[in-house]
Formats: sequence, C-alpha cells, structure tokens
Amino acid sequence: MKHVILKSFAVAAMFMSIGSAQAQLAKDNPCKFLGNITTRGSIPSDYATMWNQLTPENETKWGSIANKEVQTVDQALSSWNWGAAEKEYNWCKQNGVQFKFHCLLWTSQYPGYLKDFTGDRLRKQIDIWFEACSRKFPDVTIIDVVNEAIPGHAEGDNGGQAKTFKRNLSQAMSGSTNPSDYKWITEAFKLARKFFPNATLVYNDYNTFQWQKNEFIDLVSTLVKQGAPIDAYGHQSHDLNDMSGSDFKSRLYDIHNQITQKSGRELACYLTEYDIAKQGDNGQKTRYSEQIPIAWEADFVAGITLWGYVHGATWVDDSGLIKNGQDRPAMTWLRQYMASDAAKKATARFCGKAAGGPSLTLASNESTIALGEAVKISATMTDAKHVNFKANGIEIKDKWVSPFEFEWTPEEPGEYKIEAVGYDSKDNKATATMTIKVVEVGPYGGTPAEIPGRIEAENYDNGFSGKAYYDLSNGNTCDDYTNYYRNDDVDIKKIPDGVALGNCQKGEWMNYTVNVKESGTYKATIRVGEGNDDGKLTISLGDMKESITVEKTGAWGSFAEVELPKVTLVEGEHVMKISIDQDWIDIDWIEFEQVFTQDLESAKAEPVAIVPNPAVNTICITGVKSLKSVEILDLTGSVVLESADEKISIEDLNSGVYVVRVTTEAGIYVKKLVVKK
Repeated sequence: MKHVILKSFAVAAMFMSIGSAQAQLAKDNPCKFLGNITTRGSIPSDYATMWNQLTPENETKWGSIANKEVQTVDQALSSWNWGAAEKEYNWCKQNGVQFKFHCLLWTSQYPGYLKDFTGDRLRKQIDIWFEACSRKFPDVTIIDVVNEAIPGHAEGDNGGQAKTFKRNLSQAMSGSTNPSDYKWITEAFKLARKFFPNATLVYNDYNTFQWQKNEFIDLVSTLVKQGAPIDAYGHQSHDLNDMSGSDFKSRLYDIHNQITQKSGRELACYLTEYDIAKQGDNGQKTRYSEQIPIAWEADFVAGITLWGYVHGATWVDDSGLIKNGQDRPAMTWLRQYMASDAAKKATARFCGKAAGGPSLTLASNESTIALGEAVKISATMTDAKHVNFKANGIEIKDKWVSPFEFEWTPEEPGEYKIEAVGYDSKDNKATATMTIKVVEVGPYGGTPAEIPGRIEAENYDNGFSGKAYYDLSNGNTCDDYTNYYRNDDVDIKKIPDGVALGNCQKGEWMNYTVNVKESGTYKATIRVGEGNDDGKLTISLGDMKESITVEKTGAWGSFAEVELPKVTLVEGEHVMKISIDQDWIDIDWIEFEQVFTQDLESAKAEPVAIVPNPAVNTICITGVKSLKSVEILDLTGSVVLESADEKISIEDLNSGVYVVRVTTEAGIYVKKLVVKK
C-alpha cells in the first residue's frame, strides 16, 4: 500500500541488543514466523521480545535509498542513502530476527530522478539497483521483488506519473509497452534470482481477498507460466476488516488452489501487511481470533507480518496492538494463541524460517503440455551435489551432475505431481514440488471435420490454451454462461438455432483439425456477427490464408454469411486456424463447398494421370482426349505455371507439393504433384 516516505530515520537511538533469552511469540514453531515492521523508521526496544521477522516499512524502498543517477555499482554503494536500511539489517542479524527486503520495484515509490528515464538508460539503473542491494544485504532471506502491479494499482501517484513509469519499466525490462502482459515482472524475478540465489522471492499486492482476487490469481499464475523464478505470493491483507473467519478461510484456500491449478506449481503464501482497524477493541480482537488461526494453521502459509503494533504509529489508524504501553484485547489474545499447542505445532509445507537456508527451486518450460511432447524440467540449488526427481511418486530422473535438468516425455495424459529432492555437499536436504498437466490434443469428438462440409465454430480442437485455442478472458464471459457447452476459457453463447463463439477479441484464435477429402477448388462461407462498425479475422488452412473484414451485421446477436474468395485445398488432414484480428466478432460456422463436380462417366473415359510423380524436370498429362489447359498452383492457391500441352517442363519449379488443375471438354480434374529436385 501507500506508505509515507520518512525524511529522516532515528534508527540507532531505538536499537536494543537482545540476547538469546528473547521470547518471541512464534519462537516455538520451527517453520513459521510472526513478524512486524519498523515504527516511524525505528525499531522499538521491545521488538525482539515479540516478533521474529522484520520488514522495513519504507527504509529499503528504491525511492528511499537511490538519490541520483550512477554509472557503476560501486558509485551506488558509496553515494546512495543506505544508512537506515543497513542498520536495521545488521540489527536483525545480531538479534535473531529474520530480515525481509521490501521492495525492489514499485511504481508508487521510485527515485524521482528516474521520472523521464526510458529504455537502456532506465534498465541500467535497475541492474545497478538490484546488484547493489545484493552486495549490501547478502544474507537477506525474503524479498518483495515487485509490489502492487495489478492493472490500476500504484498508477495514480505523482499526478499519474506512476502509470507512465510502469510502462517505462515494462519497456526497459522486457521490451513490451503493455505492462499488463507482466513480462517485465517475470524479467524482474529472473534478475532477482541472479543476484539473490538463496532468497525467497515474493510478489506482493493488495485487495487480493476482495476486489482484485481474480486479477491477483491471473497475475501470479501468469508469472509462473512465463518462467519467473517466483517462490511465494503475498497478501497485504489490509482488506479484512469486515470479513468473517469462514469467508476469509474460503478465499484464502480458494486463491491458493486456483494459483496452484492455473500455474501448475504450488507457491508459498505469506500474509505480508496484516492489520485490523476501526473495529474498536472487541471488534479487533474478534477479527484476530477468527482469522489468524486460519492463516497460521494453513500449511501453505509460511509466515505472517503485522503492519505495525504501536498504537498511534501505524499506517492505518486504530490498528495498533499496544496502546500507552498496555496490550489491547487483540494483543492479549495473540499472546495466548501463540503459546498454544495449535500454534506451536502448526505445520508448514514451506518453511518460512528456513528461507535463508538450503532451498531448491523447481521449474519447467511449460506447465501444460500435449501428450507426446517433451517438457524440460530443471532444479536450482546452491552447492547441490544430487537431485532426485519423481512424478506421482515414481522416479523419472536421478541426477548427480550439474546442470540438474532433463527432458521428460509422459506416456499418458493426466496431472503429474513433480517432486525434486536435493542434497548439498553437507547433505542438507531441500525439496520442491510442482504440477505438470498432460493433455491429449486433437479434433473435437475424436474425428477430423470433413471438407467439403460445415464446421461449427464451437467445435474447435480438444486441448488447452496455447495449443488448441487462445482466449484472453478467464472463463466463459458470454451472457453469463459459465462453462457452457465447453469447459474452458473460450467464450461461447446461445443463439436461436444453437450455439456460437462470442465476444471474440483481437489476438484470440481457435484450431480445427480437418480432413480434405479431395484436392480441388472450394468456395468457403462463414456465418458471423458484428455489432460494431467492423471486425477482422484470418482463416488459415495449410498454406492458404484469407483475411476477412466483417462489416456490422446489425444489433448484437444478428448474423450474416460472408463468402471468401475461392481457394485451392490439397486432400489430407490439416489444421485450420481462425484468428481474430479486430474486436468484436461472433462466429457460428464455416462451410466449404467444391466449386466443380466431375462427370463420373467422363472420368472413367478419361483416367487423367501425371507421370512421373514425383517429378524432377518434365511431366506428362496422360489419359486426356480433349485437353484445354493445364494450371499448376502452389499451396497458397497462386498459379505458378500454365500450359496447353500434354508435355510440360517444370525446370523452374522448386521442390515441394503443387496442385495441377487439368481442364478438358469433359470437366476439370485436380491432381497432386510432388516435385523433387
């Protein structure tokens, strides 16, 4: 969230050295931490008696440290404002408190001198910032790599300049001018892993339980799919004031399960900025007692950080837990709960306290693959000597030599839990898991659609996004039909005479496996709807590609039939692709009809053939009594050679497949020709 940048930090005066006798609230749980933040740029003297993790509220932010453009990392280390953050980092090391870096990139608080930086100039400053932080804080265990990047978040600050800076970041990091494709965030995580190989890397955002739940799920799962080395996601948790315990539990688990399912890999979860405000003493206690046990006892939650505890000195008014030196009821309850067996024995699949110890990152180049394809699996672990890989409990690879990566081709469709167990040179053990989904891709209904014939638009190939189709929206957005007709993200709508694809947007596409029964010339007609001025789509089949402009057909829900130019198709199985080039289009069906029909008796009397076939330099048309013309077409439908002779030189043709159209008085004959040079 938006935290005030303090102009000065009275840090040193508030430090207190606490020995091994400190009684932190979560000290008896081996894996989970209960942390807090600095207070007005200081660490209160009682901090280490309660909290075993510290997040600087402002002191480690880019805008708090970097004060001018530099050309080298050494210049950054010697001239930037490191003092407050460095003292807090050292204090944590001395007092057994885990230090979290918050945060590397945030478009709300960035150095003012970068306002107009773009491209390579901005990227250079980013690289220097990441490397300088790694040298100042080499043992940092947890890092918020990127903060608040959901579209609309952290964009209105500085008179709207933050939104421009987000676009500049995207272009500098990934070359994309669309920050909402999240490629810049993926690049930021890769850069963070380079300089912080042992830290837990976190994406952090707000309003994740209520207003931007789906956007948060989409962002985090997209990062995993793009190959970001992300270890965890953080719920800021400022949006829980009015949420019951049962509702909180439902959303906490649903978000985690959806991220795991959509990304194919399970990530650790943190509550990073938890507070309950403006509920009064009893209301605050009620929310704490309802929500904290649910989060603490969820085995995928590795730690909780409260966003302030000193009353009157918190980011949100009335969220403090200690007022005038006395515990408020919520703090009294918290002390009692953390001393209970339930809190002490709460299990963790991801050990938050071990973030700085041996850790293993498991990754794959794809989280969903087609049956028969190979997936590349890799594990990264500092000082690793041995990594064992299993799929659903069965060993698939045992690697004793770096790099710890391999290609694996599953033999059956289904969902596979991949588990990697690694050991370093001291036999310290680390584990990681992820999920790979294997899907059988092929024609809808198991049989290719036949040409000539009508192909229903909603009968696109079976498979998954990126392989059988690509849709920009989550779920079926048409007319509120959830999973209507097909159970995936392609938008399908009811129409009076059946169903159709709807709300087709620019960038979306669908594949259709088809079988062309006979080589020849075809007329294609597509039934489409367009409620705007016009839409555009492209139909590809083999090497044939036709672009179509769909003019407004009337009100939404009305359709018109649009005829394509005649096309030449080659017999056999192909994949037809319909691509959307301009919003918004509804598609009902596409139909192919042969332009000609051969007279069967004439065909018997004139058994037309091409010899030799395959051919090199010359072909002869045989079986023709009344030849009128011969046309040779490439697979785009273009005529590349014409003749009126039965013997034809093809010396100028390149190797490949061609269509030969032989016109006689009895009719037109279409044959396939293979040229091999």
